[in-house]
Amino acid sequence: MPPRQLNRVCDQARAEGLSLTAALERLLEIEVEATEARRLASRLRFACLPEPCTLNDFDFAAQPGVDEKLVRDLATLRFLDDAPNILFVGPPGVGKTMLAVTLARATVDAGHRVYFTTAAELSAKCHKAALEGRWKTCMNFFSGPKLLVIDLCRARDYAERVVGKRDHGLCGGCSARHSRRQEGAIRPRDSAPA
Repeated sequence: MPPRQLNRVCDQARAEGLSLTAALERLLEIEVEATEARRLASRLRFACLPEPCTLNDFDFAAQPGVDEKLVRDLATLRFLDDAPNILFVGPPGVGKTMLAVTLARATVDAGHRVYFTTAAELSAKCHKAALEGRWKTCMNFFSGPKLLVIDLCRARDYAERVVGKRDHGLCGGCSARHSRRQEGAIRPRDSAPA
């Protein structure tokens, strides 16, 4: 704790007539809050989340195909203990990335490590690691977080930036296929064995 803040807290404790124990408790509370804030900031930096959002920011009314009850159940984070794969499927622009980010943010807020990446970035990092003989280190990195979010087709600019091509192959094909089949719906799917 910086000396100025310590002096201010001591002055407040004196002015309020707090006992030494109460003043020490206040100092400890301030230090614990500061430590938790630093840890949260560190987890958020590590997570690389593309935008700050929470589940309250998602407009379920605008996306009637989204099962709100299921999404809110996912937001309880009970799925983290079972470690299933969760896949959001739907056409572009319905909020798949936003829902993934909200779950990731909730996981960070709950004190867990999270990492967000795109499939293109993941592929590029793994390819580079394999070429440099760092495959095991790379796999350890990606298996370390409690939650790993891999966004398949977030903003085509990633494909252009990472792959350097305008032919988006898989992303374009997935988008076209899901656009035809699922008019505006997002279908979370649990790929864990039954």
